[in-house]
Amino acid sequence: MRRVLIHIGIAVLCTAIGVSIWLYVNNLIFPAKPVPFEPEEQVLRGSDILQPAEMMADFAHLIRTIEDVHPDPYRQLGESGWEREKEAIENLLSGPLSAAEYYFAMNRLVTSVGDAHTVLRFEEVDKALPLTFAWVEEGLVIADDWAEFRRGDRVVRIGDRTPQELLVRLDAIVSSENIYWVRDESLRHLRRRPVLQHLGLVQDDAVLFTIERDSEVFELASQFEVRLPGLEERSDALLARRHDWYIDYESNLGIFSIVVCLDDEVFRRDVEDFFTAVKENDIENVVIDVRENVGGQSRVVESFLRHLPVDSYVTYGSTIRYSEQAAERVGMRRTRGPSTFPPSTRRIDSVDDPFTGNVFVLIGNRTFSAGNWIAVVFHDNKLGELIGEPTGNAPSSFGDMISFQLPNTKFVLGVSYKHFTRPDPSNDPQDSMYPDTLVTKTRDDIIQGIDPVVRYIIRSVQENVSQVMIDGPPVT
Repeated sequence: MRRVLIHIGIAVLCTAIGVSIWLYVNNLIFPAKPVPFEPEEQVLRGSDILQPAEMMADFAHLIRTIEDVHPDPYRQLGESGWEREKEAIENLLSGPLSAAEYYFAMNRLVTSVGDAHTVLRFEEVDKALPLTFAWVEEGLVIADDWAEFRRGDRVVRIGDRTPQELLVRLDAIVSSENIYWVRDESLRHLRRRPVLQHLGLVQDDAVLFTIERDSEVFELASQFEVRLPGLEERSDALLARRHDWYIDYESNLGIFSIVVCLDDEVFRRDVEDFFTAVKENDIENVVIDVRENVGGQSRVVESFLRHLPVDSYVTYGSTIRYSEQAAERVGMRRTRGPSTFPPSTRRIDSVDDPFTGNVFVLIGNRTFSAGNWIAVVFHDNKLGELIGEPTGNAPSSFGDMISFQLPNTKFVLGVSYKHFTRPDPSNDPQDSMYPDTLVTKTRDDIIQGIDPVVRYIIRSVQENVSQVMIDGPPVT
């Protein structure tokens, strides 16, 4: 008997040790602390000349980081194609290059991954074109008045290229999973001097536009007159308008817009206040607008779901690629191999009196990352209707980007270390989350300042009310 007890004790001790080791390695006890990303300032200008040694060092650092961190860097080119592209770029680095030339050479390899979260950034401080653009049904148009340019002017050509030809060129420059993200990113890139010079569109420090207005075609030149905000300034501006909501009493709508997803006390309180206002005013239609959403924390979706008549939903699955770089930056102990978690059901702590009316989720080309996550969760769980235009992300895609900085140029490299699988994988493959109802913006909408998506919903609500009035109340 004593021997049996000893064996049991040894087994329990070994089990306890094994569980403790597993918990420790998986960062569940005594968790490792992440090392924050604190980038140095980028001071290079596009015209600055770089020497082969420093370029090769940065390129080697970039290759090593992508290959070690990304879950599948060879997904588009294959490993042999990846090696050929690396060799072709290395051949370009045999002599001096300008910083801009070097950036675009390296960027070829980064964009070849086909992951919108794996990006190389060169935030050159330089003046840009003062024009703003918008994509509409008719093509590319001027979005705001500036000098001789008028809102709604259709851009026929920039230099000697049509907007569609430039989209094809930009597709090789922008890290993306679909053309819709390229379209959205082009609105910024077509203002930037380094990009316009790379595309061969700058002549005498100006860019020539062929414009169509009121059936008349003419040429206008634009010079580089304004400074675009840097990455930090853009982030601060987004955070300043992170979310907002209002009640359109006349149209029987409650509209909650999210620009950045931050799952904090402020957000959760505002969602509570929103649904309280919806209930108190007998609003029957709720709109969640993520058309301008550029990402953030995906768990924000649960603040909305708990106000709907559901007690659970199916959420994303994921595959995590472990590496030493990711472990240090994120705060993990495991440094090699993958872990895969399939889509799973999550319980929801629902409110006592949930909203039972109509739910619309508005999406567009800028809907990205956590914003895309919201749209996909609602679609795959059949919780609302998606209206607008295709999103800038694939429903199943890479994400959880980690930022690094190249040692010499100080270019910032972002690399995904996870791949996310949508709640209902049977809906794949898809390169974008497509709307249930496509509503696009027209040139006339730009001129008149009309939001066609909200207008469509208001008309749909009014038509439904009119139909109920004609048909009469349901028979009980």
